[in-house]
Amino acid sequence: MAKVKVVLFGILARIAGEKMVYVNASTLKEALNEVAAKYGEGLKDRILDERGNLRRFVNIYVNGKDVRFTGILETRLNENDEISIIPAVGGG
Repeated sequence: MAKVKVVLFGILARIAGEKMVYVNASTLKEALNEVAAKYGEGLKDRILDERGNLRRFVNIYVNGKDVRFTGILETRLNENDEISIIPAVGGG
């Protein structure tokens, strides 16, 4: 397992009460489960749908690369990787 930094933005940071957390995980899915264990299912529900898939309007990057192009939840993590979780902002 690798120690990785997870950076939360917007409503996710407000729910967690902080913008950054370190977790130990080998895949993005494991990292999200660790974050959910720490901050509750309410945070996880904002990131993943009821089937456990990434919600359409949430963008996740590992070291600046969109996970939709790197394996989504099965994206492999290495020591000191940085995960950014950014919910889309709507308005008009």
